[in-house]
Parts: sequence; C-alpha cells; structure tokens
Amino acid sequence: MPETKISILCVDDENIPRTLRKLILEKQGYEVIVASSAMEALEILETNCFDLVLTDQMMPGMTGTDLTKRIKSATPRMPVIIISGMNELPVDAEFADRFISKIEGPEALFRGIVEVLDKYRTE
Repeated sequence: MPETKISILCVDDENIPRTLRKLILEKQGYEVIVASSAMEALEILETNCFDLVLTDQMMPGMTGTDLTKRIKSATPRMPVIIISGMNELPVDAEFADRFISKIEGPEALFRGIVEVLDKYRTE
C-alpha cells in the first residue's frame, strides 16, 4: 500500500515566497496547497484536511497569529507553524506550535516541520 503524502496548507500573501515555499516543500515530498490570505486559508480548511498549516506572520487583514488562533479554536490538534521575516516573536506566538524566522532558511523550516509532525504523532 503506498504511503500517503503529508499535506501542508501554505499561507502567504506574497506570490514569490509562497511559490518558492511550495516548490521546496514539494521537492521534500510534501503535498502543498497554497492560500494567498488568511481568509482564503480558512475557506480551504472548511472543506479540506491537512497534516499541517504553515503561515506567514505579516499579512494584510489577518496576521499569522490571528489565523493560528482561529484554526486552534476550531481544530486544537491541527499543527501550525508561523514563519516570519521579523526575527522577534509576536506577542501571541504561543498559540502556534513553532515560530521560524525566514532568516533561518529552508533547513530550519524542514526541521521544524518534521519536529512538529513527530510531536503530534507521539501524543
């Protein structure tokens, strides 16, 4: 029986970072669906299941931490990782399972995804 791919919802309001993140994650073997806003992500989550949500922090309309709070209130066991170009932790970042600075690069992102998914599998 083939192993099912881990699916990630990748949320970023900027096209280039969103597209690059999708490509590098797919290269790692993940199935990636993208959303260009927090509202679009919430709509996608209403009808689709994901193993993890990866969201940018600074987006117009709703920040990554606000999106995380909405996701966790509806689905507490949904792993969420926030990525940001800002190096400092947002005040309400504790709602997310992990906060990764974009400065840390793709290796930190891959490690963070594996660690967060492993944590949920063992709980």
